[in-house]
Amino acid sequence: MATTPDIATVAMTRSFSWTRLISQLLVAVLLFVVANVVTYETSGFFQKEHEYQEIVAGIARHRDVRLVFAGDSHFAVPLNDYLDEYVAAPGYSVAAGGDSLRESFAKVRHVLNDTPGIDTLILTADPHMFGKGRLESSNRSFADRYFIEAWDSSGLQKNIWSALLQQVPLFNEDFLQYFRKDLGTLFSRTKTKARGAGDPLAWSRLTDEQRLASATETGQGDHAGVGDSQVPYMWYQRILDVAREHHVKVIGVRFPVHPGYSAQISPDKVAELNTWLTSHGVSQVIDLRNELTDPRDFEDEDHLNDTGAAKIVKVLEERLHRRIH
Repeated sequence: MATTPDIATVAMTRSFSWTRLISQLLVAVLLFVVANVVTYETSGFFQKEHEYQEIVAGIARHRDVRLVFAGDSHFAVPLNDYLDEYVAAPGYSVAAGGDSLRESFAKVRHVLNDTPGIDTLILTADPHMFGKGRLESSNRSFADRYFIEAWDSSGLQKNIWSALLQQVPLFNEDFLQYFRKDLGTLFSRTKTKARGAGDPLAWSRLTDEQRLASATETGQGDHAGVGDSQVPYMWYQRILDVAREHHVKVIGVRFPVHPGYSAQISPDKVAELNTWLTSHGVSQVIDLRNELTDPRDFEDEDHLNDTGAAKIVKVLEERLHRRIH
């Protein structure tokens, strides 16, 4: 004969079950929050994101800034430490390694909107910025999150819920891609190129033949497909347009590189690019690719070191007849 469960026992069982479920959910939520915090604080992706944002935000400390540099690592490697840490400098760099002209546009627009007093934009005129290697930048997600806001390049607003999810580290699509790439690198045991490896004179310690071989290989890769796509020209034009709106003069500049690197783009293509630049609003193009030749001024084949930065800024000051540092 079946017995009827005691009502009090049933109530206790139900109460205990709900309490346990809620406790487990709270523990799961807490673990998820902790995992996101740890990911945000320790991941190289979010560290780079923070540094990327700080490059632009740091201009607020420079009350006398009048001249801004925008471009990729050819500007960023020598200038960001040399200029951006000196708050009294009238020059400031918002350049970042890996930036394409799309990211340069995003940051230039942001800076010109928020920083009155800027009268000159020193914009990269490097031919490699117009190559196929710069159609998709590694910094695109950072520019989207902070400087493009909630609008994509076609002007269509992104889904708000998707945008909110992207703020959660473990749901962020760019972080997940970065994480998968990191895992792939780890398991394949491939090593990324380490410039200088902590030795500022590492490049100068190589033989002439080694420097030429490295410069030639890098130059060939960087200059592949220059002029094949109109996308870089479109973003360059957008930068020129926003500079014109703010009455800011644009000067195109190329920093020194190894001759083997610059030799991988024909003089005719460089001349064509110069013609396009000056006909679309660039007031002048200052080509300094051959200005410095001492290997001790370089970090590698296409980036100046701290010594080279000080020298090239002085050269620019003489050319522009104004102080930068």
